[in-house]
Amino acid sequence: MSEWTRSRFVNEYIPGLETVMVDAYQQRRAAAMWPKLVTIKTSKKKKEEDALRSRLGLPVEKGEGAAISYDVQIAGAKQAWIHAVYALGIRITEEAVEDNLYELGGGGNADGVQELYADLGDSLARNPEVIVSRLFTSGTATTYHTTRNSAALFSTSHSRLDGSTFSNYLTATDLTTASFWAAVIAAENQLDHRQGRVEKSVTKLWIPPQLEEKARKILYSPDDPSTANRAINAFKQSGRSVQLCKWAYMTDADAWILQCDGIGIKFYWRRKTRFAREGDFQTGDIMVKGDQRFSVEIDDEREFMANVPA
Repeated sequence: MSEWTRSRFVNEYIPGLETVMVDAYQQRRAAAMWPKLVTIKTSKKKKEEDALRSRLGLPVEKGEGAAISYDVQIAGAKQAWIHAVYALGIRITEEAVEDNLYELGGGGNADGVQELYADLGDSLARNPEVIVSRLFTSGTATTYHTTRNSAALFSTSHSRLDGSTFSNYLTATDLTTASFWAAVIAAENQLDHRQGRVEKSVTKLWIPPQLEEKARKILYSPDDPSTANRAINAFKQSGRSVQLCKWAYMTDADAWILQCDGIGIKFYWRRKTRFAREGDFQTGDIMVKGDQRFSVEIDDEREFMANVPA
C-alpha cells in the first residue's frame, strides 16, 4: 500500500468531506424562506444606491389657446446597499487527520470531522435567513435596518415626498377574519407620494408557526370561520391568491404581516457562497472556510402592512 501523504489526503479525502459540506448547505438552502421575502439581484460594485422619486401628477385641463402645464417629479432620499462579507472557518488538526484516515480502509470513525463539515455548510446557508429575518423581528425598531428616511420598517409615521405621512403599522390586533380583512383593505388602498391612488395586491401572509391554524382557516375555509351560521368566506370568494408563509424565524408568536406585489426589500449578492480549503505548513492543520458577501435593505415600506400585538 502506498504512503498516505498530506497532499494525497487533501486531494482525495477532503473532497469527500466537501460533498458533505455542500450537501448540508444545499439542503438548508432549499428549505429557506428568505428568498420569498426579498427581490434578489446581483451587484458588481462596492455598494448599490437608488433615489426615490414621485410620479408625475395628472394631466391638467387646458383651455383653448392656453399653454399647457408642466410638472416635475419630487426627488427623495437615497437608500444604500453596502455589501458585507460573512465568513467562518474550521481547522482540523494533523492528529485528527491521522486518526480518521482509517475510515478510508473500511475502519475508524470520522463522524466528528464530517459533522464539522456539515455544520459549516449549514451555518453558511442559515446566515442569510438570520440577517433577512431581522427585518421582521426588529421591524418596529431601527436596530438593524431603516428606510431611506431613517424610520423603522413598520411605522405609523412614514414620510411621503409631498410632506404628508402614512402608516404601515396597524393597531395591535390578534389575527382574526375581521382584522385580516382590515389589513388587506389598508394594504390595497394606499396613496403615492402625490396623494394618487396606488394599485397594490396582497400576495403573502407571513406568520410564525403558532398562527398557522388560524391563518389556514381564514385563507382556505369555504365558510366564514368566525361565524356559526355557515356564511361564505368572503376572502375565499374574492378571487385573491395569498400565499401562506410560515416562518420559524418570526419570533413574536402573534405577529402577522401582509406583503404586497412590489419590490419591498432588495437583496444583493455581491459574492455568492463559496468554500475553500488549504493546508497549514506550520501546524499541519487542514483549514476550511466558507464566505459570502451580500446586502439587504428596505426599498419600499409600502409593500408591507404589519400587525405586531404587544
